[in-house]
Amino acid sequence: MIARALLGTFLLILMTATAVADQRWQREDSVMAALDGRVPVLEGLALELPLVAEDGSSVNLAVKFTGNLEPGEHIQTVRLFAPGNPRPEVADYSLSAHTTSVDIATRVRLSESQQVVALAITSQDRAFIATRDVRVTVSGCLVGTGEQAAMTMQNPRVAFAGQASKGQPLTVRTLINHPMETGLRPDGESADEVEQQLVESLTATLNGEKVFSSRFYTGTSANPYVQFRIVPEQTGELQLTWQDQNGDVVETRQPVQF
Repeated sequence: MIARALLGTFLLILMTATAVADQRWQREDSVMAALDGRVPVLEGLALELPLVAEDGSSVNLAVKFTGNLEPGEHIQTVRLFAPGNPRPEVADYSLSAHTTSVDIATRVRLSESQQVVALAITSQDRAFIATRDVRVTVSGCLVGTGEQAAMTMQNPRVAFAGQASKGQPLTVRTLINHPMETGLRPDGESADEVEQQLVESLTATLNGEKVFSSRFYTGTSANPYVQFRIVPEQTGELQLTWQDQNGDVVETRQPVQF
């Protein structure tokens, strides 16, 4: 009986400590600013990362929504934060009603072991939040190659996972070659002699209608990769437009056929 009582006390302490740890996002200015006074729901948003990242320069990350929404409500925005990085913003994603199934994947930079935060805002101004602790073995350092000749977007690629069907979620995977030079060095400070050069955004349109967009920050890995879902209602064409912070644009297209 004593052992069982001690075990119960230990589990209660462990659960309490975990719950407290999960509230660390409340101390992060960037996260609280994004919430803008909203009280987030702590269940329904799933953030997937490895428990241990051997290489912090490219860490696989996925966000999925498994909660309940009101009729007509959909996720409008998903934001990613890595508060342990020199700059906490990682990426922002804007979704339309054509991307009602939230299943986003990307690769991120983590400069140290930390708690990563995902925040989702719905069309009814509700907020959902999820966190995940990651131990980083080798720091991502948040640096690029420093080679100015390579600071251009090249070789955009797009592919569908499976066959498109009317009214059914279709997974889109896209990638573009770019070093994502942050202008930061291992000490986290800006290097005056190195200019920041980032891919700034990705915009996806289906038959001319915007269905998904991304805003990238220094926490996005080199050669930006994004996976998202669309729900096509008719055949046509998916156009992806990448833009860097200098305003240069690269486009690629993929036919959508049932």
